[in-house]
Formats: sequence, structure tokens, C-alpha cells
Amino acid sequence: MELEKKLAIMQNTYAASIAETVNTYEKLKVLEHVVAKKKERQSQTAPYMNQQLGIENIEGVFSRLADTFGCANWALEKAVDGYIATATVCKLCALSKRMGGANPCHGWCLDPMKAMITAVTNNEVENEHITVQSTLMDGDCCKIKIAAV
Repeated sequence: MELEKKLAIMQNTYAASIAETVNTYEKLKVLEHVVAKKKERQSQTAPYMNQQLGIENIEGVFSRLADTFGCANWALEKAVDGYIATATVCKLCALSKRMGGANPCHGWCLDPMKAMITAVTNNEVENEHITVQSTLMDGDCCKIKIAAV
């Protein structure tokens, strides 16, 4: 089997596994608690994730995650007052909707990305500077605004 096909299968399996987990947490009525606990640890794990993925700047957070996990089609554009990141497709959201509708966005995507951005900017861009304007669970795109500091 070709390497690209193997990678696609692994990416799809990973997204499906997370979607199944999120929906199981929701059915057990612990999803909110799990997301809160994961968020507490993100600042500790983000530098390691950045290092492992070779991320050195804000742009790298979006491009490397999109490339590695093949989940969301993140596009990042420079704005006068920072950045706007947009995704119009997300395998994790689509799978989670099909498996029951639990929201995976914050616990498995947005909170980790926020922490990775904070870590890669040496805390210059903090959580308060990163605003989620919409998600694919609720709308037609996932949009994040990152304010310049």
C-alpha cells in the first residue's frame, strides 16, 4: 500500500476514534468536565506538541496541524490587526455529527491550538487574544481571530 494511502487511512481512523470518544463522553454526561480538565493541561503539553511537529510560528500551527492530521482545511490570512484562520471542512466535526452530534471543537481542536499559539509566541499571544467566531458544528465555517499584540 502506498504511503499516502496509509497516511489517509490513519488520519481518518484517528478522527473517527476522537469522534466516537467525544460522543461517548457526551452520552456519559462527562464531556464538559473532560474538556475543562484537558484545557487545564494544554499549556503543559503545547510546547511539546510544537516541538514534535516542528512548529515555530502562528502560521505553522495551522499549516502543520492541517497537514499532519488531515482533518480541517485551515487557511490563515494576515489581517491589519492580527490573523484570521478559517476552515470550511473538518472531518472531526462531520464524523462527530454522524455519530451523535457531540461537539469536539474545543477539547480536541480549538483549545489545543490556542495553547500552541500561546506557547509558540512565548506567551505574547494569550488565550484572551484568540477569539473563536464560529465553528463548523454551529455554522458553515470555523473562524478564529488572533489579535496582534
